Amino acid sequence: MQTPIPTPDYEKKLIESFSKHAQSYDRHAQLQRAMAERLASMLPSPLPEPILEIGCGTGLFTRHLLGKGATHLLLNDLAPGMVESIKSQLTLPSKAELILGNAEVFKFPKVRMITGNAVFQWFQTPQETLKKFTGFLKKDGVILFNTFGSRTLEEFRNVGSLESPNFLLTAGQWEESINCAGYKITRKETEERHVFFKSTRELLKNLQQIGAAPIRLLKPSELKKLIRDYDANFQTSQGVYTQWELLYFSATRI
Repeated sequence: MQTPIPTPDYEKKLIESFSKHAQSYDRHAQLQRAMAERLASMLPSPLPEPILEIGCGTGLFTRHLLGKGATHLLLNDLAPGMVESIKSQLTLPSKAELILGNAEVFKFPKVRMITGNAVFQWFQTPQETLKKFTGFLKKDGVILFNTFGSRTLEEFRNVGSLESPNFLLTAGQWEESINCAGYKITRKETEERHVFFKSTRELLKNLQQIGAAPIRLLKPSELKKLIRDYDANFQTSQGVYTQWELLYFSATRI
């Protein structure tokens, strides 16, 4: 039985935001869908089961696991709205278990693979959490995940002096954390994407609809200035330019 712990304000905000936008998430998470496709290409064959998926959300990556024949799944998410969404959208095998809770403090059963799509950037203590995960992996267990790098939305954050709602580490910082946590990296990839939105307003709307808007709310005057300044500096004939740095890692437990 898990011992209840106080929910920090940061965690409460994440739960509220992701639950609120669970129904709109899939329509606006085009980048996260593409990340799931690339991460799926790195899956080992045959799949090592059981598999623990952290931050399963609405099931963007879970679909790939099921498509590759996964039958024994532990699906975890922080937000009740996301858990309800995946239950309604996917037909899960009999050995699939939905686990609601914060993966950084939860105690999971032993598995042979831990994975997560576009979620590890939310960890408040990445290295400590990765080390904790080694205790849930069986011998030669695999951890496979992707995350957003430090250059993600860099220009946008700089123009608005915005506080990112998550922790954007460099590729080197992630590598160091993985190594120090007791893993051997077997594969790593970096991808840069330039994504266009019709306007800065559309970019902000997209971030809201996937539950990833900046934590520090802007005053109306600050918001107008951000939109005006970003449109002025990054508007092109194709729309407003944004930069995303995507990091992919596969590692085995030492």
